[in-house]
Amino acid sequence: MVKPEFTQDGVDVQTFEEIFEELADGYKSIYGANINLDPDSPDGQRVGIEAQARLDLQSFGLALYNQLDPDFAVGQSLNKLVKFNALVRQPRTRSYVTMTINVTSGGTLDAGYTVEDTSNQRWITLEDESTVPGDNSIVMYSEEYGAVSASPGTITTTVTVNSDVNSVTNAAAATPGLDEETDEELRVRRNASLSAPSTSDIGAMFTALAALNNVVGVKIYENYTDSEVTYTLASGSTSDLDPHSIWVIMDGGVAADIAETMAKTKVAGTGLKGSEEETYQETITLANGNSIVFDHDMKWDNVASQTLSVRVTCTKKDPLVSFSTDAIKEAIAATTYEIGGTAQANLLYEAVYSTSDAFVATALEISDDAFATSTTGALEAGANGKWVTTVSDVTVTVP
Repeated sequence: MVKPEFTQDGVDVQTFEEIFEELADGYKSIYGANINLDPDSPDGQRVGIEAQARLDLQSFGLALYNQLDPDFAVGQSLNKLVKFNALVRQPRTRSYVTMTINVTSGGTLDAGYTVEDTSNQRWITLEDESTVPGDNSIVMYSEEYGAVSASPGTITTTVTVNSDVNSVTNAAAATPGLDEETDEELRVRRNASLSAPSTSDIGAMFTALAALNNVVGVKIYENYTDSEVTYTLASGSTSDLDPHSIWVIMDGGVAADIAETMAKTKVAGTGLKGSEEETYQETITLANGNSIVFDHDMKWDNVASQTLSVRVTCTKKDPLVSFSTDAIKEAIAATTYEIGGTAQANLLYEAVYSTSDAFVATALEISDDAFATSTTGALEAGANGKWVTTVSDVTVTVP
């Protein structure tokens, strides 16, 4: 068998030993069978260098061949392949937070207006924002990309000088952004997209919405009955979903993209619920060249981030062996939850012990009100809620 070669299983390349033996046989046919090709001899080292060079070239060819398969491709090669599935790698995103900004007379906050939290992280407006006298709810974005966190009431310092601004604060926690989608995450999303045509209407809508840029999470509730369905919200109040309607909850995404995707995947006649509204205009060109425009009014709600506080006691097994409480806090804060999901205290022990086995963890409790109350059981986020824990929300006690 001549290698390298294409086979039914792909590309078959030589091993270093096979290449070395092939070169050694060639040198022996030229200089005689007595040539010294021991590893520490000059000729042996030369053959070894040539064998490694050939192996490197064959390995490069194998890697290049594998770049044609999206299950093995990496980086830019993978980016090119997923275009055939109408996908692009999700870029890194900024965290965002709803700020309450109190002003005296009202006017405009220019794009780039900046405030700062207690961790010296800066938050900015990405476009001009109009204000009225009194309190204004304005969405601001982290200056840095990625999972920048901020607990309620921690963004209170103005950086940009504006004499009309009296105070700034955030009543709720920031919604963390995302790092750039990894190769593995993109492969998983691509494979999931392949099943979209064979899914239900709701499944197809979910898949399409989840594939949008800057979308962190999606939840869709469907009421196919003839009666209202009542849901408990993150606020503790209740809300009804009308018969034969759907309720989409979005975590991230651009309004125009969400509206277009919903319009293209929603079943005709299905009712919608939500306080977010956007119109997607669909233009149909007739055979005679004239156009008809259909306005699709889409509704949905944005996720309500809920702060989940956690505390745990970690007792050293050996007084002389230390461990990092910061690592424990970061591991707990890295735990993610689904929209409308449940936070279970006992499941967080896995995150705690992932950092070290030098301690015994006990009395792990969770709370949704900064430990005015707490539980060792479970907490529901509400139908439109999502649990978010930052490092500052975690307390680790070492006796």
